[in-house]
Amino acid sequence: MNPLHFQNTGSGADFYKWSRLRLDIDQPLPNGSYPEPMRTPSWVELVGRNIAASALSVSGSLRVSGKNRQDEPFDELFEFWHGGGGQWRIERDGEVVYLAADDQSALVLIDGQLQRQPAGRMRMAWVGSMFSPLDLLGEDSLLRKMSTRTKVTHEAESVEKYGRAAWSTELVTPKGDDTIELAFDDDTGILVLLRTPNGGLLEVTNLAVHDQIDSERFTWDGQISNADFDRKDPRAQAANRIEILSALVDALERPQDVLSAVAGTADHQQARTAVVDLLGVSETGADAVLAMQVRRFGGAEVDKIRRELAELRQHTEHPAVDQ
Repeated sequence: MNPLHFQNTGSGADFYKWSRLRLDIDQPLPNGSYPEPMRTPSWVELVGRNIAASALSVSGSLRVSGKNRQDEPFDELFEFWHGGGGQWRIERDGEVVYLAADDQSALVLIDGQLQRQPAGRMRMAWVGSMFSPLDLLGEDSLLRKMSTRTKVTHEAESVEKYGRAAWSTELVTPKGDDTIELAFDDDTGILVLLRTPNGGLLEVTNLAVHDQIDSERFTWDGQISNADFDRKDPRAQAANRIEILSALVDALERPQDVLSAVAGTADHQQARTAVVDLLGVSETGADAVLAMQVRRFGGAEVDKIRRELAELRQHTEHPAVDQ
């Protein structure tokens, strides 16, 4: 089994309880004997627990630092709250940059305004220059974005990170010339440390687990900018969809070029500009490329996108005539 494609077949909460099953070695069993100390988790178990953490209610601070493509240093601090069912609130410098009350839609700060991403459209997750809290846990975490050729160098080691027990390990980069340091919180499975060969750093502090986070934390009563296309006009919707799918196909044909273009850009606007310049697509198309989940680079997903694009183009070029 490839650990980066680990699948949870049960509910997130059930799997989390199973993955966290452990014994207190200081307490005797009913037969009077003492249990063996907890064994070191395997890489597959660490990945599984990281996915299962999507069932938890947690909050904390995320610091991201490093250098961008222009070799300029950056240092960002996010505050985040996460609830089960896709609930997120992410703030940067006290400003909300991402807000989701469920896993169907989200509000994202783009060009200084919170923009609604309707259900069924790709959710823009580009809220940080290098990493964001969205990378810390769940099905779409940073682990799922890493190359499947990345290999673990050694067994996880028990360490302490930011006052909490954690498991530390290293991954070898695809070229085999550098290592990436990772650490997972022992209690939650959340990624709390990542150090890249080029000096990039992700670290989570003030991590707290909650029984429940008030739903008001994930709601917004301020101004919202809706998507800039006419949802009532089928032709406008089709044109918008073609624009997005065309950009995705262009990106899927040049994945390494796209990754190189956006790596280390300082913010969403720079990343968008890089994609526009590289592929010659619109800003809407560039946003879709940046929001695309890495699993869509698989052959089956690529074929699916191409088929949908071909069908939409045929429909718009040769519309059905009402009888």
